[in-house]
Amino acid sequence: MSPDGFERPVWSVNGQHPGPLIQANKGDRLVLNVTNNFDDPATIHWHGMFQHGTNWYDGVPGQTQCPIPNDVSLVYNFSTTDQHGTYWYHSHFFAQYVDGLRGSLVVHDPDDPYLNQYDFEYLVVLSDWHHNTTGVLLPLQDAPGYSGLRPIPDSPLISGLGRYNCTAAPPGSKCKSNQPLAVYNVKKNKKYRFRIINSSADGVFVFSIDQHKLKVIEADGIYLKPTIIKKLPVAVGQRYSVIVDANQPVGNYFIRGTLDKRCTPINNATINFNSAIDWNGLGILHYEGAINKPNSKEFDDDFTPCRDLDKKHLNPIKPITKYDGHVTDFVNITITFGRDKNQRLKALINNSSFVPQMNDPTVNKITRDIDAKDLPKEQNSVIFNHNGGIAEIYVKNNNGADHPFHMHGHVFAIMYVGEKGEVHDKSKYNKRNPVVRDTLTIPGNGFVVIRFITDNPGVWAFHCHIEWHVELGMVLGIIELQDTLKKETIPEDVVALCLEHDLQKRTTRKMLNSIVINEIRSYD
Repeated sequence: MSPDGFERPVWSVNGQHPGPLIQANKGDRLVLNVTNNFDDPATIHWHGMFQHGTNWYDGVPGQTQCPIPNDVSLVYNFSTTDQHGTYWYHSHFFAQYVDGLRGSLVVHDPDDPYLNQYDFEYLVVLSDWHHNTTGVLLPLQDAPGYSGLRPIPDSPLISGLGRYNCTAAPPGSKCKSNQPLAVYNVKKNKKYRFRIINSSADGVFVFSIDQHKLKVIEADGIYLKPTIIKKLPVAVGQRYSVIVDANQPVGNYFIRGTLDKRCTPINNATINFNSAIDWNGLGILHYEGAINKPNSKEFDDDFTPCRDLDKKHLNPIKPITKYDGHVTDFVNITITFGRDKNQRLKALINNSSFVPQMNDPTVNKITRDIDAKDLPKEQNSVIFNHNGGIAEIYVKNNNGADHPFHMHGHVFAIMYVGEKGEVHDKSKYNKRNPVVRDTLTIPGNGFVVIRFITDNPGVWAFHCHIEWHVELGMVLGIIELQDTLKKETIPEDVVALCLEHDLQKRTTRKMLNSIVINEIRSYD
């Protein structure tokens, strides 16, 4: 495929990139038959879905399942329960999603309080794009003595489309400049819900539509009190819904999905540091009847660079007070970087780099009655065993990089976000009406305090969603309510993956790769 004009192998879903949109209603059960036609093992994580009672379908190799081997199928079978909003799915096997295995998941809500405030809805999938596969990039990052930073992408993509300057392509490449841009058609005086997903490996995107302000109504599946903004910063893994009023003169206007260069550290040792990337990703908002080429002007910034959208725009539509109570469990973690004995770069959580055991996932161990306190150190496990309790995690960022951390199996309440130099002060916690979501940015050399309700038995990852940092080991394993989890029975087909599993070397990837998802929707 050639998403930005440059042809390269793509790890596709049903032959598509991004993968096909999966839609359901609140309360539906999703039955998804995933057939792996890669030469790689694979998994699929359903980003943002709680997986109540189905921890083994969370799709994290080494934690909740063994990878799906080549030419093998697995049926993921889980309920949306009472969840609603904008989600996505992606591989959690090495950095496979960066090569294309990602798509969108929308859970509609018949009781959506904003349902009558828009006429149509659109999906915008933002992603950074690399011309080298991760099979090339990861070994470079893992090389002893590597002193660069995260790999620099070659293009920003809006819903799988971007433009690359092919004069910079290596000799012998297949590349076509002036690729088509993503076009979103609107009618004058109609209102549109845009669901926006950052599915990148790394970059912070800034989304805007020239001359059209954005009414923010959802973040990570949580309804918000509506506020008006001009530009929307979106960290990796975050999702938003905004309402756009097509009330401007009929014409064509630029949609901007800009990779914020200010949030991308670089030095001369960084992989692809001399990338020919145009950081300004573009699409077009096309009014019916418009014939002019877009020449619209970009809004000025109205946000803090490299930080999440300001909390004044993230107030839940109804105050969420359940996090204001007695804290039953407290964990203090520190994230930083170091090097192993071979001088390979590692990400550390409390001085330990996560190493998944692909052929014996953590959930399998727990259900075999292995106590969580006896798990190997490199599982980076923390234990919460108070049913219905309030867990608090204090995360100290001991390095200068910002980290978008995502929690599986839960949303969490943000008690406080501290910048570099701030003193941890519990009196400043926002307990009465906190921001609630599942992904937040931890400032460089800063800290965050979050709380969540321990009501979902399972093994849940809490990790930086910069994929390059995941591969370096910046992953925590939350072992929640293990006494209940030990009584669960993992489905036979999930257990069988570990018996069939023969981990194939990434260096033997085939040119044509695809994964097939067959969706069956049933209404409860």
